[in-house]
Amino acid sequence: MNARDLQPSGNLAKKFGVKSIVYGKAGIGKTPIIQTAPRPVLLAAEPGLLSMKGTNVPTWECYDANSPTDVKKSYNRVIEFFDWFFRSNESKNFDTLGVDSLSQVCEIILRYELGRNKDGRKAYGELSRFIMESICEPLYYMPNKHLYLICKQAVNDENGQVVKCPYFPGQDLNVKIPHLFDEILHLDEYNIPGVGKQIAFRCKPSFDTKARDRSGMLNEFEPPNLGNIFAKCSQ
Repeated sequence: MNARDLQPSGNLAKKFGVKSIVYGKAGIGKTPIIQTAPRPVLLAAEPGLLSMKGTNVPTWECYDANSPTDVKKSYNRVIEFFDWFFRSNESKNFDTLGVDSLSQVCEIILRYELGRNKDGRKAYGELSRFIMESICEPLYYMPNKHLYLICKQAVNDENGQVVKCPYFPGQDLNVKIPHLFDEILHLDEYNIPGVGKQIAFRCKPSFDTKARDRSGMLNEFEPPNLGNIFAKCSQ
């Protein structure tokens, strides 16, 4: 190693893109926001993309459209998509990966593992290992890619306070996944001072909502435009 090989830390931050988890209640409009991201591709893990009607974001269904309850087919389509995304030259044409939803991808993997393991604890362990080692960590360290990982909303009891947070099956992933990613954004209708009620991302935590902005560049509330958010985080 030579000193000339050292790089400014800011350059390295920009190299990896913005890795975000977004969660919110059903029907709030999480999925269509992917259209505001630079050169997006979408993995759809559950049926019901009516909110994307009339759009042209390239999308892969990881459930089998003819038999959406077929666990093995859905599992294989998850594997097929991520193998393509990590390995193919075609995926270089996309700057942003959207997953709708990462919560449901976890459920697909869990149902597959429960079918293979009589011991439920082992199934949850395999779920955690697979999601972290084969999906979340490779995505986080993938250079030049933004992530828009949609999650379902859950509520947890934290020291007697009910707190809204992203949902993942089991206890392990509820700690590991949020800890890994830089941006945790909550989408909801907020009464923003000086603006009034509007759909926005909460980017800073409150007493009852989990959120985080490791970039330090986002306001407490941001309009739901991923292109603008990614640009601000990368400043």
